Amino acid sequence: MEGGTLAVHRELEERVAAFVGKEDCMIFNMGYNTNASAIPALFGKGCLIVSDTLNHCSIVNGSRASGATVRVFRHNDVEHLDHVLCNAVVEGQPLTNRPWKKIMVMVEGIYSMEGEICELPGIVAVAKKYKAYMYVDEAHSIGALGPTGRGVCEATGVDPADIDILMGTFTKSFGAMGGYVASSKKFVDYLRSHSCGNFVACSMSGVVAEQIVTALRIIDGEDGTNLGRVKLQDIRDN
Repeated sequence: MEGGTLAVHRELEERVAAFVGKEDCMIFNMGYNTNASAIPALFGKGCLIVSDTLNHCSIVNGSRASGATVRVFRHNDVEHLDHVLCNAVVEGQPLTNRPWKKIMVMVEGIYSMEGEICELPGIVAVAKKYKAYMYVDEAHSIGALGPTGRGVCEATGVDPADIDILMGTFTKSFGAMGGYVASSKKFVDYLRSHSCGNFVACSMSGVVAEQIVTALRIIDGEDGTNLGRVKLQDIRDN
């Protein structure tokens, strides 16, 4: 990053990658900017983004800025997603009917205004059927859902390997700031060199990064207490 990279930044990235079950991770200094700057780096003309109609405005604005074609499916409606993807694959790009360069399905783990959990197993099955990529925003589900707080994949029994990109923020469960994108190392390396959220942005404060590392240690019980387990149980009980 332009603002510098500290050892604690890499420690945080490695911890988050391991926590969510991915090979590598890139952190951002602003939660909203994670989507807003990562999505335009991944998609462009000739790509198709299929987005849940209730996705957060950071996904909406990042998708618009990318230049990709955007189509929506009814909220959490697996059958309608199947219909949208089927038409997209059959018809191809507008005017030329050429195949799409990439098709990405974008959803959230928990929809913030509705408090509803994503129908992830069904959505993943449909995405696989049409060979579309999966992007899951875990801003509100990471650190909250699942027996060990690992998010919507753990809560719904979906293998993280079936999700191409796991995005999340540190502003909810971790009480901090910033966000992350976790995926394969090859993908993350590409993102580092193409996302303006990395090469023209200031780094996350080292103090904030250390706070998030500490929160992850508490969630995993590495602090020697059961505080993380108790907090997760309180969420389930609520």
